[in-house]
Amino acid sequence: MSPKEVKLTPEQRERLLRNIWLSHDGRWFLKSVEEFGFDTATKLNLEVVEFIGKTEIKQLLAETGYGEIKNIEDLKALMEIASPLYFPEEHKYELKVMDDNTFVGYVLDCYVHKMVSKAGTTDIHQCAARLRFDSWRKAMALDGEVINEKNTNNCNGTCEIIFKIKW
Repeated sequence: MSPKEVKLTPEQRERLLRNIWLSHDGRWFLKSVEEFGFDTATKLNLEVVEFIGKTEIKQLLAETGYGEIKNIEDLKALMEIASPLYFPEEHKYELKVMDDNTFVGYVLDCYVHKMVSKAGTTDIHQCAARLRFDSWRKAMALDGEVINEKNTNNCNGTCEIIFKIKW
């Protein structure tokens, strides 16, 4: 079979691109730790997460033509699009509207926690989830806060990410 005859399905392309991104992210962090130490690498990682969070949700809003998020159901609908796009398949979660102002993402089996556990750094790793999702909230111009009371060292791979929105 010649290379010109090989065609990737959209699913294969997505899986390859997702895996490359996840590999890049992990390897970037490891090289940053080697070069600058864990504390500086963590600081840089958190800064990048904040900026990329704003970018990824703005791009999703633009690509979907979603427009303004006007209520909690709009937020849930957008999260149902964003989550399978931006989270690895191994990351298990549930999304739930609690009331008109509260949306919760329940992390049931955290992909990042698994990888950090394999690296043996759960005691010192800083979870970026709250920062990432608060960046999403800001990029969507939503007034409120994102709450996540756990960190990598005390979550055991599960947590709740709570969006409290003031409409």
